[in-house]
Amino acid sequence: MLRVGNPRVRVLALKKAEQSDEIILRLVELDGKPQPDVRVSFNTPITAAREVNGQEQPVGTAVTNDGALVTSFSAYQPRTFAIRLASPQGKVATVQSVPLALRYNLGTASTEGTKSQGGFDNSGDSLPAEMLPSQITFNDVKFQLAPAKTGIPNALVPQGQTIDLPAGPHNRVYILAASADGDQKATFDVGHTQVDLDIQNWGGFIGQWDDRTWSSKDTSHDDYGDMTGIKPGYIKRADLAWYCSHHHSAAGENVAYRYSYLFAYPIDVPAGTKTITLPDNDKIRILAISVTTGNPVVNPAVPLYDVLPAPIRY
Repeated sequence: MLRVGNPRVRVLALKKAEQSDEIILRLVELDGKPQPDVRVSFNTPITAAREVNGQEQPVGTAVTNDGALVTSFSAYQPRTFAIRLASPQGKVATVQSVPLALRYNLGTASTEGTKSQGGFDNSGDSLPAEMLPSQITFNDVKFQLAPAKTGIPNALVPQGQTIDLPAGPHNRVYILAASADGDQKATFDVGHTQVDLDIQNWGGFIGQWDDRTWSSKDTSHDDYGDMTGIKPGYIKRADLAWYCSHHHSAAGENVAYRYSYLFAYPIDVPAGTKTITLPDNDKIRILAISVTTGNPVVNPAVPLYDVLPAPIRY
């Protein structure tokens, strides 16, 4: 937990440093009044601190006292610090994951320059085989992918199949998947428990700011016509496990800036659960499933990104 001992000083950002294992902390004075002796602390003591600029370049030293950063601010002053925390006394158990063997029934990838045989969607567009790794690691969970090549099945289209879970103290299942046709609602049966998930589309945008709409259908030139409204911004919530800057057309050509996505979906597994039953939805592509042990649920105290709440209406 981060504590700032002065309500007139606010946190602008808290992130990992770009070029080191330090933590970058950005603060600003809000009320236009000098603020002396501002103390910043964490649950874990600060062992070292230095001041940096917005590019994380060195500016000067910083003072720590009794495990806290001690500094001051002039009116409206922003300041940035690179800090190190003491090693935590306790450690979270290492995540252990086991990939499940799947009976793949669709080739969703193609090699560049070759016509797809199947494809990710009904148009024959596909994932770039040369960009897909053999293994994807997400939050220490290892997904084992099938070999990616034109015409080789590497994804499972769910048709209500029941999959046996291995014996052991597994407490979670992770699904690596995406939809071929818009976001899809899907229900997974984990033992006697039903879990509803929104399987997100494999392309398009996973987030957008407010976007103006125009009367002209052709906006490739300067004459957009009249503005007709605003599409509200949004951020989709599924965890992004892998992405690529392009996909392949049915002819095997690179389609630049048409992104490809795969998402990781966690499902808690009640003790004693032996099977998971997939939904019956031919628009979903599952590329891997892993079961995990020792993966605790961690919820952030505050959102770690823009949540784009609905606008206030007066």
